[in-house]
Amino acid sequence: MLQTIFTYEWKQLKRSKGAFLSLIVFAIIGLFCLIQGKSLYQYQQVTIDSALTKKEQNRAFVQKIFDTLTYSTIERKSIEEPFVLERRLQDVVAKEQTPLSVLSVGQNDVYPPLLSGHFNNEIFKNNFSEFKNPEQLLAGNLDTAYFILFLFPVLLLSFTYNIQSADKEAGISSLLTIQSSSLVKLHFYKLLFRWLIALLPVVIIAIAAGLILQSMPSFSLWLFLQWWGIVLLYAVFWLLLVLLVQQFQFNSLINAISLAGLWVLLLIAIPGLLNTWFNYRYPVTNKTEIAEFRDYDFKAWDEPTEVHKKVLFSVYPKLQKDSMKLDSNKIRTFGYALQVLKKEIELHSVITKKATERALAEENSFWINPIGGVMRSFASLSKSSLQQQHQFEEAALKYREQKLGYIFNNYLLEQHFTKKDFEEMPKLISEKKDQPVFLYQITITMILMFLFILIRIRK
Repeated sequence: MLQTIFTYEWKQLKRSKGAFLSLIVFAIIGLFCLIQGKSLYQYQQVTIDSALTKKEQNRAFVQKIFDTLTYSTIERKSIEEPFVLERRLQDVVAKEQTPLSVLSVGQNDVYPPLLSGHFNNEIFKNNFSEFKNPEQLLAGNLDTAYFILFLFPVLLLSFTYNIQSADKEAGISSLLTIQSSSLVKLHFYKLLFRWLIALLPVVIIAIAAGLILQSMPSFSLWLFLQWWGIVLLYAVFWLLLVLLVQQFQFNSLINAISLAGLWVLLLIAIPGLLNTWFNYRYPVTNKTEIAEFRDYDFKAWDEPTEVHKKVLFSVYPKLQKDSMKLDSNKIRTFGYALQVLKKEIELHSVITKKATERALAEENSFWINPIGGVMRSFASLSKSSLQQQHQFEEAALKYREQKLGYIFNNYLLEQHFTKKDFEEMPKLISEKKDQPVFLYQITITMILMFLFILIRIRK
């Protein structure tokens, strides 16, 4: 029976020019989304590689100065002054870019993949990403994740909304009942075939993505398969949803309205209402706070020397015993850098705390908004989520704080900032705190089970 129905449906599909055209159009759209994600990835990768190459060149230049340095020359001053040394190094840190970000851009087009590693070049200084027009985020990124989440269901619903009702409206239900032992099974096989046909553009994109991504650095087949496994889970979710609506045996018009309403409800209404609530409950950091921080940066230098001493000795109390040896200008420069960095860390902590609270609230709402769990899974696997961006920023801040202390500590207490001191400077360490993505799938898995049970009961 299955083979007969599939053969019949295939013949019907070949006769339908509109169905074939829609498959071609959706496949082209999906491939375009894939190309868009690849273009952004390549652009950012070129930018990162260029910056890191420049960083290595600057380090080699400073290394050469240390290698050829004679301490009797004036050149010593040019690399022993912390601010001068940092300016020569032009240190930058880069966020890890994974090939899966081609499929799910996430936050990667909003936040810069590069941050300064200079202890006195703040995240919030000369970085206007927080002022970007929010309209850029309203429609979402035109990437593969967007195609899967929003466009694939449209194609599926257009193919399947009238499977059961079309036979009744054509007056052949009675004939099919006589010829088939189970009309329900027949309709299910028809639905299964059309579901598989609707998946064809997705399969084409998956194959193309595999061919493109496998040659990229850090490609992980396991993560790639996880990503597409979630896609399959999402596709099964819509299959069962259509099957459930078919159980009520509405006419074609009511089926179309019901399924379109579910699409709007799940993908626009519920996420939109929740987003409005979260924006009210967890407001983003006021831009005035960032502007005030930039003003504070300029004012901190003018604080009295005693204030700078207090800051310096509170962080590094062991320097207090040698306070008489310290030049007042050195105390001021160190105290100024510490004050500004401390203020920046405090502001960033406020921002990340709000973002974390909102992320946890969103996770708790996935039972209302199951599609949100799918979106979060895509971004997490692609390392393009807001949480991972903040982890990168925190690692950069921690790195700058460590380097600030190391450079000034050796500079203040020793006669020279030596070649050995330079070679042992701290390195960036990224702390990975990735949430297991299967936790985001619990809700949609439970809904799948519920839909399956509900369908079995109605049968």
